[in-house]
Amino acid sequence: MTKSLFLQSQFMFSTPSSQTDVARVARRYFAAKIFIVAVAFVAFFFSFGEGLEEDNYVYRVPRVTSFVDRFMPFDGQWYVQIAEQGYRIEPLYVNQRSINFFPLYPALIALLAPLVGAAAAGLVISYAAGFGAVYLLYRLLRQDYSAVIAGDTVWYVLIFPTAVVLSAVYTESLFLCLAIGALYAGRQRHWGVAALLGALAALTRSVGGLILIPLVVQYWAMHEWKISALLRAGAIFCIIPLAVFGYLGYVAALTGDVNAYRNAMAEGWLLHPTWPHHLFEHLTQRKLFGYRNGILDLGAGIVFVGLLPFIVRRLRPEYAAYAAVFTLVFWWYGNTASWLRYVFISWPHFLLLAELPTSLGRWRHWMLSAALLLALTGFTLRFTNWQWIG
Repeated sequence: MTKSLFLQSQFMFSTPSSQTDVARVARRYFAAKIFIVAVAFVAFFFSFGEGLEEDNYVYRVPRVTSFVDRFMPFDGQWYVQIAEQGYRIEPLYVNQRSINFFPLYPALIALLAPLVGAAAAGLVISYAAGFGAVYLLYRLLRQDYSAVIAGDTVWYVLIFPTAVVLSAVYTESLFLCLAIGALYAGRQRHWGVAALLGALAALTRSVGGLILIPLVVQYWAMHEWKISALLRAGAIFCIIPLAVFGYLGYVAALTGDVNAYRNAMAEGWLLHPTWPHHLFEHLTQRKLFGYRNGILDLGAGIVFVGLLPFIVRRLRPEYAAYAAVFTLVFWWYGNTASWLRYVFISWPHFLLLAELPTSLGRWRHWMLSAALLLALTGFTLRFTNWQWIG
């Protein structure tokens, strides 16, 4: 079984066009990274931190002069804490507990930390996984689209305003690499690899297990929507929910409480169904970057949901399923905190944008790129000064 998975993965990533694809993706990837790093150096000239009416420093006070520490605010502190100290039963900050954060990313940080330190290890993983994510996305899209559309999609992902987290101690890079890799493996009909990568994606973040849905849709669609195929898909991908329940079981054993994870999420993130009268209260707050009531977050959620019908009509069923689950799930939260960052992982939205025809030709691409880069500049300045963006 192990040998079979290895041979399948070798086939996935070794084709005659792979070297050309690497070069095309690398140009875009390093251009975006150089841009973000340059902006981060400029951020040293701006004021550091903001109150948010609460203490920013969950784990330890950052070194303001440290370039590495600049890229580990907010969630980054939690992952570094877990990597250095392991999970802690008691709340680490107010009512928030480290058990809210799934284990794969901090475990990888802990493995690499003895060599370069925990924060730097997180950045190394994010940079490597980020490149893997956009490379696999490019290869996945090239099976149906031109090099221009695939390249534009990758570029829009890299320069979206909250894409700065791909350069930070955050899980987005690792999750995207594993989730896109799973879909790419499925497209090659390497279902064992797809299931394994899906299980790893499920261990990366709290909603990661939802990758099960687009993978099942992908398998079902590729087998002509037969009921027997749906049953086989359930058997193949059962490892994904098992991975999630495995972590929840670990938390229950650690805390002695089978409801520990659910209670920690409810206490720390105030999760309950979001209704319109809650959402539109945010408009009266007049805060662009509000912690739980930001206008930008609400706007992003509305726009991404509004584009879902077009995605369903134009894109492959598994892409539509992916976009739907990773957009709609956050509407269940009782607040809009971090929505602009959360919906960013829905790369089918960027594919939709890249493939839409326009009478402006490439001018549309360059104007959109300029707008996104301008927004990315502002978000990077805030983020690397430990000011809230999501």
